[in-house]
Amino acid sequence: MLGKTISGWFDGLFDRVFSVLGAIGLAQFPAYIQQYYQRLGGHVDEAARNVALFREAAHESGRTLEEYIQRFLNETDPDFVRQGEIMQQIVERYETLLAALTALESANLFTRPFVFLYHMHTDIAWNALRVFQPGVPTTLEGLVYALAGILLGLLIYNSIKGAVNKVRGKKKQPGGQDKTAINFKN
Repeated sequence: MLGKTISGWFDGLFDRVFSVLGAIGLAQFPAYIQQYYQRLGGHVDEAARNVALFREAAHESGRTLEEYIQRFLNETDPDFVRQGEIMQQIVERYETLLAALTALESANLFTRPFVFLYHMHTDIAWNALRVFQPGVPTTLEGLVYALAGILLGLLIYNSIKGAVNKVRGKKKQPGGQDKTAINFKN
């Protein structure tokens, strides 16, 4: 009887601990996405500024941006060719960053994690993670992720508990008596 009472107490404790950890963990996702989004927006702004400077220089030369970059790429001097390659890389990065920002802006609560993963720029994501400050979510999105975290925590706990009980079930004596003092209930 005492063994079942202790077992039930531990089961309830671990059940709640895993639920709370899951809720807190997943509830941080919207806060992280927001911090990533802010950094991504900064990168887009800076890249847009550079591309605008390239467009202005191209316009002053009577060319489109593409013609201007191609002019550098067609040179025989490797320094000019390299400058054209750099300009082309900056323009391409601006376009991919802008596409990622636009996709995140238009994503909803349920598609945001997938959009984030699909369009994620690892350099920006790592830098956002490096300085990430956890927060207390007060939005509907934070609540949804917290609830999902509770379910995930319970799933993980029950999976561990089931595996432990399965392993322990193989250790029973021939009469069906368990050798251990604490027995998790299923």
